[in-house]
Amino acid sequence: MIPSENESSVFWICAGITSLNAVVSLGFSAARVLAPVGGEAALYAASRSMALLLVILGLFWFRSKEGMAALAIVMGLVQVFDTGIGLLAHAVGKTVGPLVFAVATFASAGFLLREMEKCRLESDKTN
Repeated sequence: MIPSENESSVFWICAGITSLNAVVSLGFSAARVLAPVGGEAALYAASRSMALLLVILGLFWFRSKEGMAALAIVMGLVQVFDTGIGLLAHAVGKTVGPLVFAVATFASAGFLLREMEKCRLESDKTN
């Protein structure tokens, strides 16, 4: 089945939100690396953030709905854990920002998964 223009937009919205999520994560990691007290832990965080961003960009290239949905869930979980860190730090900005990202990322992944299931069911009907 050839996806309609509306269905294709679901992938791009999910990919955009997931990519933005990864870029922000990498930005915060890089800022910590460049800080005077960045340390080794900041380097580890930055390397993981860079790896996630590169995989997401690869999924853009290949337009993999399954892969993008999986990475969206991973990035949503990263933001959930960042929300917990913000709560422990009693920092409103470090709590609300990641929570908003988590909700947006999980919602976009849910819409993408629903589109994939709809396409699968329509494909099964025609076979």
